[in-house]
Amino acid sequence: MKKVVLSLLVFFSVSSFSQTADERIGNLLNRADWFELERTYPMLKDSMKVDFLKLMSEALIGYYFNRPDEALESIDKLLANHRAEIGNQNACNMAAMSCLVKGLKGKYAAAAQDARNIADRLNQQGKGEEAYAGFETIYDFYKRLKDVPPPHVSRCPQEDVVVSIDIEKVKLPTDFEPTGERGTHLLIPVTVNGETYRFIFDTGAGTTLLSERMAKELGVRMLNDSIRINPDSPASMVGKMGVLDSMKVGDMKFYNSLVTIAPPNVLDSVVKVEAVLGMDFISQFDEIRIYPKKEEMVFPSVASSLPSSGRNLIKMDRTLKLKADDNGENLLFVFDTGCSTAGFNYLYYEAHKSALKSIGRRETVTGGGFNHINKREVLRVPTLGIKVGDRTVTLNNLIIDIENQGTKTADDMGIIGMDMITPFDCVIINLKDMFLKLE
Repeated sequence: MKKVVLSLLVFFSVSSFSQTADERIGNLLNRADWFELERTYPMLKDSMKVDFLKLMSEALIGYYFNRPDEALESIDKLLANHRAEIGNQNACNMAAMSCLVKGLKGKYAAAAQDARNIADRLNQQGKGEEAYAGFETIYDFYKRLKDVPPPHVSRCPQEDVVVSIDIEKVKLPTDFEPTGERGTHLLIPVTVNGETYRFIFDTGAGTTLLSERMAKELGVRMLNDSIRINPDSPASMVGKMGVLDSMKVGDMKFYNSLVTIAPPNVLDSVVKVEAVLGMDFISQFDEIRIYPKKEEMVFPSVASSLPSSGRNLIKMDRTLKLKADDNGENLLFVFDTGCSTAGFNYLYYEAHKSALKSIGRRETVTGGGFNHINKREVLRVPTLGIKVGDRTVTLNNLIIDIENQGTKTADDMGIIGMDMITPFDCVIINLKDMFLKLE
């Protein structure tokens, strides 16, 4: 992902509680079961006795389900009144989350100042070296943005905005992909300075991303010439960050877009990515509807109602994650429309090894991402079905990793990309009530 990430982990000891509403909620917090927490907490909160568990639940529901103001309000109360009860580690995690939420809201100066104050306090106390480094990272990122206005979209609020899109096969060299193509990209027209370009519409990109050539052509104002792209990857590189004052998408104008500027990298020899429209833009909307067969995207004036199947998306920093059902088992995937296909990782393989071996075949494939290309042994499965909301998604010719390729988050079972978009008439991405609906 093209963003700064600080891991947020919250653990509680609830062994002293009896079998109460507090214990049930505490166990959900310990298990990081955010969907069940969001579903259960409203039913139990009036029966709860422990105030800090209530506030922690509300803070985390607000964070993961895209209710930033609720998250900030609950975090402020926690840190003001319950530091001793939640402990130093949880207090640091909540303070870091507050900084990140403010940054996501475009309150860059406030995020930088908060991170500076906390880092200074930790330094004076002479403890929390790892936490201190984390707040320094947040401060260093946001201090460079302190004079940048928040991103925002200008549009007619009473009218739907309809934009023509292209869904095209991804062409690859035959020594990389024998068929010469692999999956699809969704391309959306973006106008900058009177010229129109095609950007990849990418829910997996934390910000808008441009090549160095495109950034220069579009007039990106440089803010940071040393930002780490994909910091957790062995293929991480130093890029740049800037801001694009305005761009036009359909009848809308998007102002103050954060832009990650990618240097030349090894993937360029396979597929050259020049322009990506990421979550800094996508997050501005309550809802986006994709019509793959009509090749249209609609930004509606009124969002859809929450379906009976409930919420199945969470938002972590600038990443969307999707809950799917696999024969009664809940699975979590990164939802990434910039990924031309879909792929499951070794965690899924380990959990379902016996069944997969009977239907799949081993083969060696060449894959890659930003600044890396690799050959790896995988299991190729002809078809596999999962349920998203009330619809079954059939993934064909699916690749499943049989070895650890660097997965760090135990919850993620893989990436769902364009393979889940193209078969349907309409795909609704709703960030107001956090659901993905397939029609």
